[in-house]
Order: sequence, then C-alpha cells, then structure tokens
Amino acid sequence: MWNMSRGKVFSFSVFDAVLTRRTATSVGVFCVLQHQLRTRHDLSVPLQFVEEFFEIRVSAEACAREASDEEEVLLDEIYARIGLRFPEIPAAVIENIKQAELEVEEELIFGVPETLRTIHRRLDEGERVVLVCDTYLAEATLRRLLTRVDSRLRECPLYVSSTIRKTMESGGLFLHLLRSEGIKPRQLAHHGSNIETDVKTARSLGIRGSLYKATWLSEIEVRYFEEDNLFAQLLAGVSRSFRLMHPDASNPAMIGACLAGPMFYGFIWDVLRQASERGISKLYFIARDGMVFLRIARAIAQVNPMGLDLRYLYGSRRAFRLPSLFEITPREKRWLAERIPALSLSMLAERLDMKGEELRAFLPEPMRARFHDLDASMSEDLATEVVDLLDEIPALRDRILENAARDRDDIIAYLRQEGFFDDPRVATVDIGWMGGSQDSLYKIAASHKRDIEIHGFYFGLFHYSKYTTRRNSKTAYAIVPNHTTDNIVALHTELLAQADHGQTIGYRRLADGTTVPRLRDDGDHLRDWGVGDFLAGVEWFSSEYARAAERYPLAPEHFLAVVPRLFSLMMKPTPLIAGTLGAVPYSGDHCDLKLRESAPAFSVRQALSYAFSQRYENRRLMTEWCEATLVRSSPLARAILRLHPLVQGSKYAIKHSLLFIINKIKDIQAPGSRGTRKRRAGSPKRGSSMKRETLELR
Repeated sequence: MWNMSRGKVFSFSVFDAVLTRRTATSVGVFCVLQHQLRTRHDLSVPLQFVEEFFEIRVSAEACAREASDEEEVLLDEIYARIGLRFPEIPAAVIENIKQAELEVEEELIFGVPETLRTIHRRLDEGERVVLVCDTYLAEATLRRLLTRVDSRLRECPLYVSSTIRKTMESGGLFLHLLRSEGIKPRQLAHHGSNIETDVKTARSLGIRGSLYKATWLSEIEVRYFEEDNLFAQLLAGVSRSFRLMHPDASNPAMIGACLAGPMFYGFIWDVLRQASERGISKLYFIARDGMVFLRIARAIAQVNPMGLDLRYLYGSRRAFRLPSLFEITPREKRWLAERIPALSLSMLAERLDMKGEELRAFLPEPMRARFHDLDASMSEDLATEVVDLLDEIPALRDRILENAARDRDDIIAYLRQEGFFDDPRVATVDIGWMGGSQDSLYKIAASHKRDIEIHGFYFGLFHYSKYTTRRNSKTAYAIVPNHTTDNIVALHTELLAQADHGQTIGYRRLADGTTVPRLRDDGDHLRDWGVGDFLAGVEWFSSEYARAAERYPLAPEHFLAVVPRLFSLMMKPTPLIAGTLGAVPYSGDHCDLKLRESAPAFSVRQALSYAFSQRYENRRLMTEWCEATLVRSSPLARAILRLHPLVQGSKYAIKHSLLFIINKIKDIQAPGSRGTRKRRAGSPKRGSSMKRETLELR
C-alpha cells in the first residue's frame, strides 16, 4: 500500500534501468534477428533483404517516425514501412518476421539486479513505484516482459509511450504521469540511463532525475564495439551482463570477465579447434599462465565438447631449464647469463638449483672477494666472467650436471605420471614469448622417449628458435615474430594470465611413489590480490559467451581484430586496469625471489628518481609498466614522469652536440682527407642511441 503521507513517487525507466538485453545495445536485437533470418528456410524473402536486414529495420523505424503525426510509433507501423519497401514479400511473411522480433526481445531480456533490489526495497517500505518507458512495443508486450523477469513488477503502474503516444523525450509522457498520479514535479524522483531523456528533460520539468550509468558500455567494451556487428554485440554484451549481474564484483573479477575473457577466449577456441583438426587428443596447459587458459577451455568444452583431454601441467622456466642441461654449452651460458633486467649471484645460483653461498664457495678466492652482497646486481662483464667459469672448474661443473640429472629424473617421473608419454603427439598451451621452456621440455622428454612430438600453442611468440622442428613445433596466435609493436605489450598481457599457486621450482617423489610439484610458495600473495575472483570472472565470461556462440552459430567471430584494440588499452590503461593489474605481485625473472607490484604508484621523489635515472635497469626495477604507474600516481608525480622522454631527449642532444664539437675540433687540428675520415669515424651512428632510449622507455 502506498504511503500517502510521504507524498513522493519513484519512477524508473524500463529499458536499461529495470530491464536490459544480453546484447551490448538495444539494436543488438536487430543483429540477432538478422541471424535468425539467415537460419530460416521457411521464409520467401530475397537474399538482399536478409543480408541488409539491420539497415532495413533501422531505416524503417526512422521513416515511420518521420511520417507519423504522433510522438511515438508502433511496431506495426514500422513493419508496414518494411512492407511498402518490399512489396514482393507477402504480408504474412512480414508479420512472421515481426513476431520473430518479439521472440528475440523475450529471448534476450533480463532484469538489472541493482535496480530490482531498489524497487523491492521501495515497495517493502510502502513507497509508490511506477514504471515509465519510451518504446514502440505494445504495453501488453512490455508488461509480459516485466513480469517474466520479476513478478513483483506487476504491482507497479506502467506508463508507456506506445499507448499514450507521448514520449519522455518530449516531456509529454512525464506530464501525463504527473497528472495521472496527481503529484507535482518535485514529488517525482526519476531514475534512468538516458542523460537527455531521464535527466535533462526530467529536470527541465522540475522532476528530480538521476542517471544510472551501469548499463552504459565500459571504456573497455567501447574499444571493440561495433553496433551493426553481431559478434561485437554478443562479446560486449556478455561483458556488460557480468557487470550488471554482479554489481558488487571486485576489481579482479571485473578484469577477468571484461578484459582477460575477451582477450584470451579467441586464442583458446582456436587452440581447441586446431588440436581437434590435427588429431591431437591431449592438451597440457602449462602452469602458471596456463591456469586461466584451462578455465576458458573447460568452460568452452562444457558447451561444445570436442573429445579433448584437458590437463594442467605444473612447470616453469625455473623447473624446465636446468633438467634440460646435459652439457654446459654456449646455449646454456646464454640463458644462465640472462638479465631480466638484473642478475645477482643468488639468482644465478637459483637457476642452478643451488644456494648463493654454495655457488660462491666454488669460485676462486679473487672472484669470491668480489661478492660481498650475493643479492647485488652483477655487471654484464662480471656475469659473463662467472658463467664462463661454470665449466672450467671441474667440481662446479660436476655439481651442476649432477643437479641437472637429478632434476631430470624427477621431471620425467612426473611427466610419466601425468600421461605425457602415452601418446606419440602431445600439445602444450602457454602464454609464450621466447618458446625456450618448450625447447627445454622437448629435450627432457626426448631423452626419455626419442620419437615424441610436442606442439606448442602460444598466445604470442617473439621468434622461432633454431630448436623448433617438426617434432618440436610451435604456433603463435596474436603476437608473431617481427611484430615489435605488439611485443611491447607482452608483459602487460602476461599480467592477465594469473594462477592461484606459486611458481613451480621442481618436483619431488613421495613415499607412495607419486611425484608432486615443488612450489616456491603457496600463493597467498595472489589470493590477497584476488586471483580467485579473477579466475571466476574469466570462467563466467567464457561460459556465457560459449553459450551465446552455440545459440548463434552463424555469428562471425573476429577475435584477432579485437585483440589489438585491447592491446591499445595496455598502452593507455584505464584507472580500473592500471589500479588492478598494476597491483599484481610480480617478478620479471623466474629466479628473482623479490616480488613487487608490477606498476606501483610513485611518490614525487620516486617520480624524480625514475625521470632522471640514467640506467634502464634501475627504471625497470622501479616499475615494469610505466603507463600504469603514470595513471596510479598523484598529479604532481604524473607531471614529473612525463618529463622522462624530454630528459632522455635532452641527454641525447647534449651528448651528440658535444661529440659534434669534439669532431669539429679534430677536423680543424687535422684538416684534409685524413680529418674527413676522422670525422666520419667519430660521428655517431645516426639514430642508434635515441632508438635505444625509446625502447628502454617502452
């Protein structure tokens, strides 16, 4: 019962405040209807009618509104315009298509939980709640949609433009509502998603209009959305649906459903399809990046099973590299000396499955004296010098090979236990980049089963190593070799491949004969960040999109066109992306035990240190993702960070101006052809230093 003493009425716009569709926007209904027409063979309509239906339906409504003397048109009038445009199509067929549109509306509609809870609360408190709608749909149709979603909406009076032939846009429907309710404008509190109609028009009449933005497309969804494209309507629609159905979702859950899901779904769908076509029956998703991929794959398989055996394989660069070492060759020395971006003696020892003090003890006394701090970064020359000693000191060489053989036996036992050797061909799924882990895994597996074939599916690869063969083959999806622009966002993309456990550092055999992974930690830092919510968001998106794709099988899927648009968000991240992914505990090197936020917010002092730092290594240790740090930092710190390119450019200009002056002096002192040769020899390679600084900044 309405509490008359309060003298207040609460009105809600129906579409995109109380009800919404599973497509991204309202005209997504026409995209779905066009798909239905493509699948129906009982309608005698020209092919051009089907293929251009979206434009036909939109223009028919525009023509009907232009020709009408009323503020609102009816669905019958819209389809009458279609009949006039296509007289060769029987009236019964036009009517059939109109009914199909109503069926699509009902199929796509769902209630907005946040608004429904507000309405329930108002009704429970005895408040007067009314619903208002600008629509060409008949009042009876709209009432049916409302009660189908929530039976309590039956209690609310409904004011519809198609019945009254006045609209909220003009203000006529609002005035009709005020007269019918017997209230003054200030007594009406209106809630809707259209800034022009629900806010500006309402307020111009003295009504308190409030804006509901949750049904708007997010900054992420807008990047890849195309209104007349069914694929884009469904993809953005699923992302938007998650946000609406989970208004209290955490930021990691939002990133999972709205960014990681759209980013990775196409990759995993392509992996499943290719594996099936190649006759590969078993897919191993490599930890930890593979966990999110496995969640997507299992969500797809629930809707579209392909008979594939989907398994999770604990592994990492740290776990695979040392067991693949049979001799200390230049290849091994290269990865042992890698700086990502720094290398300490402790990190080198970690790569050899040793402790820092243990490795130091093997070194000659003069060399040991240079390592007072085992965690201090070594220079490139010192690192090369130490790595060169690894096969020159017999005791150290033997210890390394002994560790490698022991670890190799353990990983082979684990692989055998996981069925890795049961089939002649297996496939792995990983985020990618260099493909070195697969090369190591292949060496290990082939040492046990010589004829094994491994095919690696990767979201991206920077290059194909010389160890890539038909038996150790690789396929890159979104990032391929020589696409250096995409390579820049690889790190940021890797932050989207999270797991709920720590890094695999090896394996150990239990008393019962089973082999289990040894993990660096239990992943508490990832759980604190919200990895559980993140994975749940990815899985929700994948399940919902898989069902949509199954429902509309003719919908084109252009995931590879979406990925570059999402990459662009990594170069200019939104506050949600920067704040959530920038807080991920991260270490650039698999043997660096010090976790830090990938893109922390900088203080003014840190910003100054970053902007004027001469060493790339120092800057990268401060932040792995400068663009996200920029977003997260205070305004003053942001202003200072923007000085960095100017500082580097000034350093370049000053450096080469001095070189130019020095060379000029040399020319004066030694004129002639000899001086000319000196000038040419002494002049810098054009653009080389600036190019290096640009890459470092990126």
